[in-house]
Amino acid sequence: MGKKRFLAMALAVIMGLSFNGGATSIAYAQEENVDNTTVQPVEITEGMQQSIVDYPSIKEISELEEADYEEEKVNKCERSTADKLDVDLTEAMAEGENPPLNNTPDYAYLMELGDEIYDSVTEELEQRWYAFSIEQRTKVTLAMVMDDQVDFDLYLFQLNEEESTINLIGGSATTGNGEAELAMGVLDAGVYFIGVEAASGTGSFLMYSYAGVNDSREINDSTDTASTYTNNSRMTATIDSPFDQDFYKVVIGQNEVLEYTFDEPAGYDYDVLVYDGSKYYTIDNGTYRLSEGTYYFIVLSNDDSFSDSEYYGIKFFKHKLADDWDAIYMWYTPDKSAVFQFNAERTKFFVNGHPIDFTYSRTIKSNGNIYFDLYHKEDQNVVLFQSEAMAAYGEVPFFINYQAPFSGFSSYRNALVITVFNTYWRVNSFSSDYDGLTSNVATLVIDSNTGKVVDVMTPNPLYDNGVVLHWTRVNGVQANYNYDPVD
Repeated sequence: MGKKRFLAMALAVIMGLSFNGGATSIAYAQEENVDNTTVQPVEITEGMQQSIVDYPSIKEISELEEADYEEEKVNKCERSTADKLDVDLTEAMAEGENPPLNNTPDYAYLMELGDEIYDSVTEELEQRWYAFSIEQRTKVTLAMVMDDQVDFDLYLFQLNEEESTINLIGGSATTGNGEAELAMGVLDAGVYFIGVEAASGTGSFLMYSYAGVNDSREINDSTDTASTYTNNSRMTATIDSPFDQDFYKVVIGQNEVLEYTFDEPAGYDYDVLVYDGSKYYTIDNGTYRLSEGTYYFIVLSNDDSFSDSEYYGIKFFKHKLADDWDAIYMWYTPDKSAVFQFNAERTKFFVNGHPIDFTYSRTIKSNGNIYFDLYHKEDQNVVLFQSEAMAAYGEVPFFINYQAPFSGFSSYRNALVITVFNTYWRVNSFSSDYDGLTSNVATLVIDSNTGKVVDVMTPNPLYDNGVVLHWTRVNGVQANYNYDPVD
C-alpha cells in the first residue's frame, strides 16, 4: 500500500464523523494495485457471544394459546327511537322524597356517573328517564342488565338548552329477551339524558354508569377505534370500567420481530389478548416473530377490577431480524432500527433481515467514464474483529447517516458500513481526473433497508482525490459478541 493511501484511511478512522479525501489532483487514466494483503479471518467461538437476543425465546403465533373471548357488543342499535324530544327544564331532573314517576324526560331523575340504578317498568313501551351533567370531556360507559323475559333498550341524549330539546347521540338497542345493553362514548361538558324503553315485556333492570377522564386515547374499545403507538416507548392508560377494553393496532412487516411488555397497577388483575383477524390468543411479555399483517392487542380486566386513576403500562418495540436461527451474532443501533447479523461460520450476512448482496456496479462521468465494479469472491469475508480491522486497514461494522455525494445517488439513514477482505474491487478509469485501481479490500456502504451496496468509501479515487463524502456516525452502536478478544 502506498503512503498516500494509508494516510487517507488513517484519517478516515480518526475523524470518525466525516470522510474527506485529499486535495483535488489530475492524473492519467491508469490502473494500480492498492491493497493485496491477505487477511486471515478470526474463528468465532461460542464464548464470544453475549446473547442480547436469545433466539430460542422468540415465539411465533402458532405457539400462543387460543383465548376463549367474545367481543362486547358496544353501541349496537338494532332498533331506534325519536332523534329529538322536547323537555321542560323546570320539571326535569326531579329530586326529593316523592318525585313524580320518571316516565318522560320532563320528570327525569337526577343521577351522577358512578351510580347504580335499579328500576322497573310496569307497561310495555313505557320509559324511564335519568339525567346527569359533566364539567369536562369524559368517557361515559352505561351498561344495563334486565330480567330474562324482557327486552329493554338504552338511549343517550344531549340537552340543547337554547331549544329546550334533547337530541339522540347514542345508545344500545339489542333485540332479544334478557340481552344486556352496553353504550359508551366520549362526551363534552354538558347535560345528558338517559332513556330506558321497554321494547317488549315488563319487569326490572339494573343500570351501571362509569366515568373516565384520565385516558386521552379513549375511545379505543374496538378494532375500528384502536390506538396507534410510538415504537419502543412505554405508554400508560387506564381501565375505567369493567367493560373497558383498550385496543392497540400493530402492523408487522417483512422480517420484523416484536418485543412486547405489559405491566399492570398493583392490586389489579388485567389481561392482554392479541387478535390476528380471525382468532384471539393470550400473550405474555416476550419477543415474537409474527407473520406479516395487522394485529390488535386488547387490554381488559380479568376480574372486573378497574380504576381511572391507576395506570397500566404497555410497550411495543418492532425491529428487523433475519429469519435465520443461525445468525445469532450482531451489531445494532441503540434503538435497533438497524441490525447487522451473521452466523458463526461467517457465511451468511444480513442487515435488517435482508441478505447482503456483496456486488456493486456503477458508472460515473468525469472527463471520461469511470467504471466501478465489486465482485463477490468465494473466500471473501467481512471485518468483524479489531485484529482484522488493523490488518485490512478497515473498521469493525458501524452505521452512518450518508449524504448523497453526486446526482443520481441517494441519501441513507442508518446505512451499514463494513470492510470486506479477500474480495475483488476494481475501478477502471478513462478519466483525465482520476486513477483506476484494483484492491482485495474495500469499505462498503450498504442500504440497511435492502442489503444492497450503494457506495464504496475506500479505496475510491474520487474520495481520495478531492470529492467530499459527507456522513455522520450513528452513536451507541453495540455488538453482542467480544470483537476485541485478548489473545
